[in-house]
Amino acid sequence: MLRRIQRSELQAYARQAMFTISDDELDEFLELTDRMCGLMDAFVDEPLPAPVNIAARRDVGRRPEAGEDPLNAVIRWCSVKADVEGPLSGKRIGLKDNMALAGVPMTYASRILGDYVPEQDCVLAERVLRAGGEIVAKLNMDSFAWSGGAETSDFGPTLNPFDPTRTASGSSGGSAAALFYEGIDMTFGTDQAGSIRLPASWCGVLGLKPTHGLIPYTGISAIDHTYDHVGPLARTVEELALVLAAVAGKDESDPRQHEVEVADYVGAVREAPDDLRGITIGVLVEGFSHGGPSAPPGTRESAEATRAVVEELGRIGAMVREVSVPEHLYGAGLMFAAIAEGQTAMTMSFGNGYHWRGRYAPDLSVALGQGLRSRGDELPPSLKMVLLLGTHFREHYFGSLYAKAQNMTPALREAYDRALAEVDVLVLPTATHYAHVYKPEASFSERVFRGDSMIGNTGPFDATGHPALSMPAGEADGLPVGVMLVGRHFADAQLLSFARTYERSLGWRPRRQ
Repeated sequence: MLRRIQRSELQAYARQAMFTISDDELDEFLELTDRMCGLMDAFVDEPLPAPVNIAARRDVGRRPEAGEDPLNAVIRWCSVKADVEGPLSGKRIGLKDNMALAGVPMTYASRILGDYVPEQDCVLAERVLRAGGEIVAKLNMDSFAWSGGAETSDFGPTLNPFDPTRTASGSSGGSAAALFYEGIDMTFGTDQAGSIRLPASWCGVLGLKPTHGLIPYTGISAIDHTYDHVGPLARTVEELALVLAAVAGKDESDPRQHEVEVADYVGAVREAPDDLRGITIGVLVEGFSHGGPSAPPGTRESAEATRAVVEELGRIGAMVREVSVPEHLYGAGLMFAAIAEGQTAMTMSFGNGYHWRGRYAPDLSVALGQGLRSRGDELPPSLKMVLLLGTHFREHYFGSLYAKAQNMTPALREAYDRALAEVDVLVLPTATHYAHVYKPEASFSERVFRGDSMIGNTGPFDATGHPALSMPAGEADGLPVGVMLVGRHFADAQLLSFARTYERSLGWRPRRQ
């Protein structure tokens, strides 16, 4: 039976909905709401169909023991494997800990969810299992995926494999750092402002934010359906293509997907040319404009390292030219205006949102709602800031800023498309600066600023949905510098082919000692 509204609650609910109820109306509204709740009792009492998961051996595992996770990249070791053979047989996969894996606790790197255990696999996990892969770890991340600094997890910071005094970047920091562990072959992260590509850049691995909608997002914690991306990280292009091929494609449960164009990613890598003759590279001028007196350390060095990679691309046959997309400079602001209000709406609706057809997660809503009610003060400052801003935007701009950002997105997308009509791929630094030093003594406001300091080049492509791949091709001061390739929509295979040619010709750098 549905819980009825109490007489004492009516006025509070009315105030939240921005109207008032007079005293002589209270009893009538109480009767009306009681009658309408009565119409829903039979529905509420009807049990949900039991989730259907692929048959698999599911060992929920344990927290890492001292010494076996030096980079603090793992929240939980586990072992989930179906008795099938496929393209991922023998491969060990790590999932960011915002991806549902039935029977295995999920945290969002926060204590707020308590002992939440998802009832159903996310579609990504199901596809990994059906392809023969073994899921061996749930990986550390920034709490609720709201920072690029790798410093906000309730389980501690994720450290950089090239310099453990620095961080791995985020929010998918564990997904990048864990690739340096012998027992993990490939990983997955999510990306709404750069959260796959940024840790790939700082940790010296490959990270692909695919074309929006190429991989189903169902069962993964959402920020905004128009920004949610999930994608792979790996040490080699061949492994990146292999795992992408296993999970790409349409699923009716995901409203983010419309027409999805799947290509032969493995074949594109296998048949990649020996050089880049016939390829025109557009060096995005605005992607190198993030310097200045107040720029974080490593900004100038990252730009210079990327230009050095561009020169190498020319030496292996590519035609190089500069291109300008002035709209790139407001892209990060557009992105933040949209997802601040989008995240607020998603949080206030307890993780599912409204107005879409597909598969919801009622168990997540209950866990998140109860956790927020009892432990909301424990949210990370980065998410608190976003919720404050999103609420402010709603209260004073009535959703118009979100609407403006969404209405301006096609113009931003078209600006990149015009440039990509003249060149085959855009090139720019992935992160605007290299890995920063971990500062446990930093104030919470400094940690929030540090967590957003590197997203200027990555965020715009989450808004437009273009595929973007970070290659570990640059180096500065002994630290990795990711070089980002951006392609036309659903040209993910072309980016992989391009990266494979570079990998075979010049290799990745720096090498970890």
